[in-house]
Amino acid sequence: MLDTASQPAVAAAAPHPRRGELLLPAALLVAYAVLLLWNLSVPQPVDHSRYMDAARSFPSRPADPIFNHQYLRIGLTAPTALVMRFFGYSEVTYHAFPVAAALLLFASVYAIGRMLFDRLVGAVSAVVLACVGIVVVAGTELLPDLPATALFTAAVALAVAIRQGLLAHRRIWLVAIGVLMGWSYLVREFIVFVWPLVPVLLWRRIGRWDALWAFVPVALTGVGETAFNAWLYRDPLARLHAGSGLGNLPSRPEVAKTFHDLPLWVYLWRLPQQLAALPEGPGMLLLLALTLGAGVLCAVRLVRAWVRRNDSPEERPAEGGAEGGGPYVRRAGVFALWIGLLWVPLTLLGGVLDPAHPKLRLQLLRYWYPLFPAFVLGGVAVLWLLARAVRLPERVRSAAPAVVVCCVGLAVTGLSVLGLPGKPGWAGSPRVSSDALPEFRSWLAHSGARTVWADAKLYRILPIYFVSPTGHRVWRGHLRPLTNATGPAAGDYVVVFSVGSDACPRCGDTAKAVLPGIPSTWHQVLTSHDRLLHVWQIA
Repeated sequence: MLDTASQPAVAAAAPHPRRGELLLPAALLVAYAVLLLWNLSVPQPVDHSRYMDAARSFPSRPADPIFNHQYLRIGLTAPTALVMRFFGYSEVTYHAFPVAAALLLFASVYAIGRMLFDRLVGAVSAVVLACVGIVVVAGTELLPDLPATALFTAAVALAVAIRQGLLAHRRIWLVAIGVLMGWSYLVREFIVFVWPLVPVLLWRRIGRWDALWAFVPVALTGVGETAFNAWLYRDPLARLHAGSGLGNLPSRPEVAKTFHDLPLWVYLWRLPQQLAALPEGPGMLLLLALTLGAGVLCAVRLVRAWVRRNDSPEERPAEGGAEGGGPYVRRAGVFALWIGLLWVPLTLLGGVLDPAHPKLRLQLLRYWYPLFPAFVLGGVAVLWLLARAVRLPERVRSAAPAVVVCCVGLAVTGLSVLGLPGKPGWAGSPRVSSDALPEFRSWLAHSGARTVWADAKLYRILPIYFVSPTGHRVWRGHLRPLTNATGPAAGDYVVVFSVGSDACPRCGDTAKAVLPGIPSTWHQVLTSHDRLLHVWQIA
């Protein structure tokens, strides 16, 4: 796919990076780690808290089978359970694995861009992807989609490195690729749709016996999970059964009508439609279009080369020649293949095959995360190639690719961070900027409160803040679920969070439902600095 060579790659094909070349990615990675730690997202009382519950009781089954699919994603819950052994039910436990996965994704995207194209392509692609608002949030919240994407992208980066002969001890790295792919499946099952990209990258670069080194860890992952499910659920295929029933889970009528029984074009247009709703949507759509355009061009050139080769077998195009598509065009085209491998099955399962019973809610952009590295890398690479192809005066020719790529990268990143009128960026979002819950923890530790009441949703995430970020207990009172204003007794405290804010929308909505008004006998004892959290004491 990338080129027509059939021999195994050798180290001379691509020199090892000098130590100085590692300074840029290292500096960018440190900067991104600081950005993530500075913008830790507020835990949410939905799937996020279910994964914390699954980790706390790992290995176990949920009391309600409706949550089986979350408990079955042991690639996420097992590492979280390991962290929980040291840090308890805390912020560190909640954020550790997602942050590590986000950093792995950043490094992998940089490596792929650097190896296939240029250091500029790698750096700009990594920065653009890392600063997309939903990726910043997903990089610090306990959900499976971004970690699965990161693990698979790391496997792709290793496959590219093996293809280019950059890694010694190739069999060890093939085992690592197999481990990463198997782990990605244990985190999020439909990541398997993009797995064929790895064999494509390794085609004609490793022998059939070498391929076993990557295949065995994947096979062992499947066997191990089957045995685990048979032991715990009495169903070897419990993961398959739970995953295939996601579309049939109970949904509110207003939610169900957004993905049931819709026209065909709605399902086909889901990805661009959802991207367009983002503040950085125009830039993301541009990168997606450029990537798909490169894929079409690559396919056309490959077909033409195949036809000419069959018509005149003795006339074989030279390696990298125009008829062969050129190495850079083929490298850009492989990202379109990456997109197609996930877009086709997700769209079919998400409503095309059975609009009355879709298996997935495709309006959730996190289902599409595995495509984000592909079209960001592909789009940035195409911009770089176009700038190189334009005939310019000698003085500006060398600088043109950097100028074009950096300008587009800055525009997309700026929209992500700052947003547009009516579409604010992530920098000002309470989802990552609110310190109300840590502020409540500080107050609680010195308040002397014995009983605190919270709505049913806030009730699920408050225990994270009864301990320090690293798990040290700071409050030993009692938390009670609030159902109406008459429940709390005199001397008790009631806490309300995120009314009218996206810091925790479910918390705010539930609080408004159970407390349409504040009784006159309650007096306020705390309001957070961002005015999103309020505490009252009952007189």
